[in-house]
Amino acid sequence: MIRSVVVSLLTGWQEDPFYYDFDDPEEYNHSIEEAGEQLQLPADLISDIRAWDAEYQATYNPDEFHKSGFSSPEIAAAWRERGKELAARIKRESPVTASVDYQANGLIPKGSCMF
Repeated sequence: MIRSVVVSLLTGWQEDPFYYDFDDPEEYNHSIEEAGEQLQLPADLISDIRAWDAEYQATYNPDEFHKSGFSSPEIAAAWRERGKELAARIKRESPVTASVDYQANGLIPKGSCMF
């Protein structure tokens, strides 16, 4: 049976970036590795998503939370644009993904950037 998975790509500090219902309706949050397997993503796309998420995770400052984030608006905008390209690739390269709702780090409203 071919699945049709509705995916949200939303990263947060110390959180996995994939949200969707696959086998367990109570479990929506998925790691990059788990999503790679379940959504049948190619290895190069998984690697690019890992790098994109790692760039965001590196901006977290647990000692001074209020100082967390990208060092400039331009760097943040470039990161969001790379995420948008990754969301489009997920939709294009996953044989089981029906749609991708890209929300970056919550700055893009739910449902406003769909692939």
